[in-house]
Amino acid sequence: MSKQASIANVSVSRQAPPIQAGAVKRGKGRWLILPVLLLGMVLGGLSGKYWIKGQASQQYAAASHDLQALLQESRAGLEQAHTQLAALQGQLAVEVSTRKGLEASLQAAQAELGRAHDQLAFFNQLLPPGPAGSISVRALDIEQLGPTLQYKVLLMRNGAEGKPFKGLMQFVAKGSRQGKTVKIELQAATLPANGAAVSSSTATVNGLELNFEQFQRSGGLLSLPEGFTPQTITLNVLEGDTVRLSRTVNLPAAD
Repeated sequence: MSKQASIANVSVSRQAPPIQAGAVKRGKGRWLILPVLLLGMVLGGLSGKYWIKGQASQQYAAASHDLQALLQESRAGLEQAHTQLAALQGQLAVEVSTRKGLEASLQAAQAELGRAHDQLAFFNQLLPPGPAGSISVRALDIEQLGPTLQYKVLLMRNGAEGKPFKGLMQFVAKGSRQGKTVKIELQAATLPANGAAVSSSTATVNGLELNFEQFQRSGGLLSLPEGFTPQTITLNVLEGDTVRLSRTVNLPAAD
């Protein structure tokens, strides 16, 4: 009987104590706080997300503005570079054209100089050279053209050095006039508006002057007096009042 009583006492002592009302209320409060905390965390996360997104949008807008400004500046610099390039290309084209023109002129002048030297050498071979500084007639052609004479002459100076030769050509015609043989100094002819050749003392000075170092080609017209028939023409090369050279040409008889 005593053993059963002791066993009953042990079983009673091992049973859980009764749950109090305050403990039940505290447990329900904890379960209510947890959803609130979760909701706060969600709201906070969303707020942070939108704040970060706003900051990123502002940074993107600022960066986009800076890039647009840089792009416009680069375009302006590129347009300026294109303008400068076009100007330089135009200047280069002008310089190239000018250089080519000068080269062509130089080549033409060199070719003309070469031809002149060739002609000079050719005429030097035709006639033996005279004393140094002497004047010679290398070619003289005179042809009657109505009331005028057309002349072509080539004068050369042998071994010319220093100052150029300055003088004057004088043409003296010998022929008949009114049945008499006469000599007449011919004047250079000019052609006025009506086309008729007339003599002129000014044309004589300007057309018959000589000024050269090695050679000079001359040509022009000489007036014939009315009623005069030329037979011979004598070319005198004057240096001051001194006759340095004379050459006479016979004219064919008029038809």
